This record gives sequence, C-alpha cells and structure tokens, in this order.
Amino acid sequence: MSTEAKPDKDVDIAGSPQSRVAKHLANARALQRLGERESLDAIATLEEALAIARDTLYEVEFQTRIEVALTLGNLYVSTEDLKNARRVLREEADFAEAIFQLIQATGTNEQKRDAAGGRIHVRDRARQVALLGEAAPEIEIQAWISGEGATLADLRGRVVLLEFWATWCKPCQAMFPKLKQLDDQFRDRGFDVIALTRHYFAGRDTASSQADELELMRSVIKQHDVAFRVGVAEDERVQNAYGATGMPTLALIDRTGTVRYANFGGGEDAKFNELLSICLNSDCSK
Repeated sequence: MSTEAKPDKDVDIAGSPQSRVAKHLANARALQRLGERESLDAIATLEEALAIARDTLYEVEFQTRIEVALTLGNLYVSTEDLKNARRVLREEADFAEAIFQLIQATGTNEQKRDAAGGRIHVRDRARQVALLGEAAPEIEIQAWISGEGATLADLRGRVVLLEFWATWCKPCQAMFPKLKQLDDQFRDRGFDVIALTRHYFAGRDTASSQADELELMRSVIKQHDVAFRVGVAEDERVQNAYGATGMPTLALIDRTGTVRYANFGGGEDAKFNELLSICLNSDCSK
C-alpha cells in the first residue's frame, strides 16, 4: 500500500492569508508528487494561492509568495504553457524587485538577505524561461583555460550544453564528472560542453589577483581531468543573460542555435535528459 501523502482537496477557506497560501502550496506539491496527470489540479491550486497573496499584499510572507510563483512557473513550463510561465515569473520578478527596494530602506539585515535571495531567484528563473524557444545569446569569453576557443555561431549545427560554475561552488565541483561523462558519451554525435565561469574574488583592476584566481580555475579543471571547453567570461553579462546567478545552471542549445532547456541544478530532472536525447537525434527545429 502506498504511503504517499494525499493532497487535502478541501482547502479550508478560514485562517490567515499566510496559512491558506501555505496550505495551497503544500497541496500543490502533493499533487505534483502524484504524477503528471495531476499537474492541472496543481496549477489551479497555485493560481488560487497566488491570487490570495496578491489580494492580501502584506499578509503573506515574501518567501512563501516566491515559492508559489516559482512552483507555478515551473508547472506551466512542464505543461508547455510558456506564455503563462513567462507572464507569472515576470510579474513576480517585478514584485520581488519592489519589495527588495523597500526592505533595503526599512528592513533588518536578515530581511534584506531574504529579500535579495528571493529577488535573484525569481528574476533568474524568469530570464531562463524567457530564453526557451529563442535564439541563444552569444557568449563573450576573456580567456579559454581548456579546449579551443569558439563562439556559439561557430558551433551551429552541433548540440551545445552551457554550464555556469565557480571555484567556490561545491555543487559545481560535483557536476564536473557528469559533464565529463556526457562529453565522452556524445561528443562524436555532435555534442559540445562549454563550462563558463568568471572572476569573482579578483579585483578587475588588479592583474596579479586575476592571475591568481585564473590559476585556481586551472587547478580545478586539471583536478577533474577536463577535456571539454572551459571559458572565463569577460564579466557578468553572459551569466545574467542566461539567468545563471545561482550555480550550477545549465542551458541546452540545439543544432539551430535555439535554447531548449535552461534551469538551475545539475540536470538531474527527467526533462533535461529527454530534451538532450531529442536534440541529439534531430535538429530540434520543430
């Protein structure tokens, strides 16, 4: 007998807006765990939760509202409703920006940290979803520390996986073996991995500190015996274009130069593997 928790479909309309929205969110997540056939019910539940949050502007915790927006946006993406995904994430990114600015002026240090984190998360997810089905922004590289230099235009006709990483990011370190495996497995089928980072610690006007950080990057790459391309971007512009403040972030680009997948994490979700297979076996033009 399954022990999976079932959603409470009789959501109590009593209670505070915060408790009602939190209960809607929990129910939607329970529906998600039941499988794809429950996605529409989960979406309806989250739409109601977001409506409550918007109607009771300052009675729902900021982080709870961010979680509702992100979960709803991701569900829209999973059902291929990009129009609504983009709309909700864009609107909630604007809301998060307004709250961030307000809290910077009046909040505690803890509130400022929470507002900054939520603002970045929803803003970056909005940018990622906006890229889906669109031409991939070109990459601008200051230095290549592994592999031959290339632009996305140079690689048109091949499937490209961009991975954004940093030396201080532990999940990024754990990602390198998977990237290496993908590179070994699919390179001969027209697949390229490009791992991108940038200077974080070094002052841009201090050549010696940049050289030290560059040496640290090279040591990480050597440690993982990387053969694929690794580039150091000129600044944060490429990272911002792909919504990659949180790391690791992956972007999968098909043979036509179109973004087919963009999300945080290490590509563990089934959707990444499904889209990678599709892109490798076709031009993904449909």
